Amino acid sequence: MKLSAFLPLAAAVVAPLSSAAEQDPFDKLAASLVKKMPASDKPINIGVGNFVYSNTPMMSPLSTVIREELEIALPKSNKVKVITRANLDQLEMEGEFQTTDLVEPGTTIDKVTVEGVEGIVRGRFITDGRTVTLYTEIAWLQGGNITKDKVSWPINAVAGRVWPDKTTGEATEMIEPQNAEQSMEGIEEVTNAKLLNIKQDFPIELRTMDGERAYKEGDTISFRVKSPKACHIAVICHQSDGTSVVLFPNKWHKDTLIPAYRWVNVPGALKAGFEIEIAEPFGSDVVQVIACTDSNSLHKEIKGMASAATEDEPYGVMTRGMVVKKVKKASAADVGKDTLWSEKHIVVSTFPAE
Repeated sequence: MKLSAFLPLAAAVVAPLSSAAEQDPFDKLAASLVKKMPASDKPINIGVGNFVYSNTPMMSPLSTVIREELEIALPKSNKVKVITRANLDQLEMEGEFQTTDLVEPGTTIDKVTVEGVEGIVRGRFITDGRTVTLYTEIAWLQGGNITKDKVSWPINAVAGRVWPDKTTGEATEMIEPQNAEQSMEGIEEVTNAKLLNIKQDFPIELRTMDGERAYKEGDTISFRVKSPKACHIAVICHQSDGTSVVLFPNKWHKDTLIPAYRWVNVPGALKAGFEIEIAEPFGSDVVQVIACTDSNSLHKEIKGMASAATEDEPYGVMTRGMVVKKVKKASAADVGKDTLWSEKHIVVSTFPAE
């Protein structure tokens, strides 16, 4: 994800639905999912969550296509009412999901109650170059149960939905996440104990502004952070190429201190020029917020980087090793104090427009 002063968002290219519904793979999947739903005398409110690649947090253009196609196909049975991603996003932002990440496949649900949402469809997919296999699950919020399904399609049946003008071989590359091997190495490095050995003294929320996690070239992205305590934060994007970019503080917002119980926009205010534009390098990056109730060496140094920011270089850049050292030094200095720490991270995947 190349970070600059701008950024947009959009969905992957989706080909028109087949005129023959019985030949449409997503109609078939929706029908199979509906059969597994409990009997009801009124439409069941279902949200459509994320679809990740294999046993990873990474996503691709196919992730977006699956979600969009299911949002169209599920209501055709008249047994389902789809709660759109925009509405799900609003519920999540309002705290109705209690930061449980219900849209992520595999997330444990402990009888969560969300008014107007009964279940979330989400899943994982894999491809061997000839077929695409999709493992779906319906996470039922109130009962805490999971309904599972599996379907395999010839890759040609779905490749055209992602990139209509590509050959099968080219489409296979686009169905998988960009730069997958290097991205996973970076994700594992960031999310292991080296960088996440941070006390979880209080919960902190980190999310994209629009609730998405997959973006194509030219889209824009921004983030929101909320804490139950006033604290100093640093929001860092650990990119797939090994660099770590400080998104907050920055040229537009140089103070690390944020108030309690208030969403803070990252990189800055909600207006043109305060977003990040998706560009090379493409892949999956880890965006992380590190929070502390007292100002320390980590946040002081990052605040200094923000003060030195310019129009051309609005964000500070460090190596991943530098970040690890600074986190360890700052946390070690707080041993024996009443200082509280927290951390939260999400994975954001990016890919070319064509």
